Amino acid sequence: MYLLCSILCLSILFSENEKSLPHYFSEEELINKSLIYSMSRDTDPPLSPVRNIAEFEPMQGVLIRYPFGISTSMIQEMAEDVIIYCLVSQSLQNSAYNSMNNAGVDMSNVQFITGSTDSYWTRDYGPWWVVDGNKNIGVVDFTYNRPRPNDNAAPNKVSDYLNTPYYATDVVHCGGNYMTDGYGISASSTLVYEENNMSNNQVNQNMLDYYGVHTYHTVEDPNNTYIDHIDCWGKFLSPQKLLIRSVSGTHPQYNEIEEVVSYFESTLNSYGEPWEIFRVYTPNNQPYTNSLILNNKVFVPIMNSSWDDDALDVYEQALPGYEILGYTGSWESTDALHCRTKGIPDLGMIQIFHNPLNDIYEPQIEGYNVLATIDDLSQMGLVYDDLKVFWKNNSSSEFMPIQMSVCDIDIPDCYQSNIPPQQEDTDIQYFITAQDYSGRYDRLPIAGYYDFSVVATQLFNSGDINMDNITNILDVVLIVNYVLGVGELDPYQIQLSDLNNDMIINILDVILIVNLILEN
Repeated sequence: MYLLCSILCLSILFSENEKSLPHYFSEEELINKSLIYSMSRDTDPPLSPVRNIAEFEPMQGVLIRYPFGISTSMIQEMAEDVIIYCLVSQSLQNSAYNSMNNAGVDMSNVQFITGSTDSYWTRDYGPWWVVDGNKNIGVVDFTYNRPRPNDNAAPNKVSDYLNTPYYATDVVHCGGNYMTDGYGISASSTLVYEENNMSNNQVNQNMLDYYGVHTYHTVEDPNNTYIDHIDCWGKFLSPQKLLIRSVSGTHPQYNEIEEVVSYFESTLNSYGEPWEIFRVYTPNNQPYTNSLILNNKVFVPIMNSSWDDDALDVYEQALPGYEILGYTGSWESTDALHCRTKGIPDLGMIQIFHNPLNDIYEPQIEGYNVLATIDDLSQMGLVYDDLKVFWKNNSSSEFMPIQMSVCDIDIPDCYQSNIPPQQEDTDIQYFITAQDYSGRYDRLPIAGYYDFSVVATQLFNSGDINMDNITNILDVVLIVNYVLGVGELDPYQIQLSDLNNDMIINILDVILIVNLILEN
């Protein structure tokens, strides 16, 4: 009875004073900290296999709360592309509407989810999303690590509003201390173990059963602050890319931050390859990693600092083709833009999974094979003619499409295509597109492109067309027959025949190969 009364009292207190709660524990909350565990609830886990959706996947909206923790100018920008799902108490809905409408927000892209909240940290208490074994997107809830019952109820409210499946685990957690790659690898600080009344192994098992997390990286928080949230120093930018803050060697946390970098350098991504790690300089503890990826836009907290431009440049280098937008606000090193927003995934998204091609160090006579897994969660069916790879090299002005086909290997939902063979020292950019009969058109990456280079040292010398390690009359016969149109060469032999590198095989190349033979 005491616990119930305490929860009710806290709920009434917080709903009447929605602007006052800090990011850290208030004095009242410290007294009632044990109430966190009484807020827990659990269900059976979703049908396996379960996949936790990452921040950088297709989003139909973003979850915020009124009174706002972000500027209306930022809300206006987001509403150009996605739905603003705004948590608001019924008594404040008109105020929320007027605030956005007066700021020029596209109100046709605003939807209100009514109910009391205790704070505006929707990242920390908002819903985490999974794809279950039936290919349905649903919410898997956790117990919020603050004794804030209204905030703790938000994921269920969102699930009810969007009519999605709802599950819950009794793990105590928060969104600011969590990032996932969408492939089964996630990361947090060890705060997640410290806050739970269960063993570390039990936490890990819950993360596997409810979220499909098979590899859970938990590291000591390097920042030495009260919050211990991973978004204060790191961020998954894609299944292959990781952003981590950097500081000068004289910074008191330099060693701890570099230890975290060394840890992730020793781990592999979901494709068994090293992470591509980007560093953003935060000399005065700027919260540059505390950003939001929302489809093709990245919202970055800036501080009117001389280091802002450099931080935005790092994002542009890491995510070429994305629109990088800096926003000022009431940011702190422990609380910024990411903390106050939460993406809502496209509930019928086209899932596209692909391991980007790395630089090529050997000749590829058949071209460069692009493999992707493509699956439409709308279950309306894929438009096969629109499964394509668009590519270009550094001599092309526009991307060229190649149709994808079903893979020869027995992998469900696998499609492939070949980028044609290229000359050495060629840079190639490409992206993958898909459309389904619901009208969705998705691409990977969501913006920009992947890139790789053909940097191989040829296995055979130019002029050794028959690849027998000798340049002689036999090679002359092959190139002459090709020039006369009475013989064929494969793509790599054509590359070996182009001695003057003008991408044309003609009499000039015949003269050069003859000269090579005479010189020898």
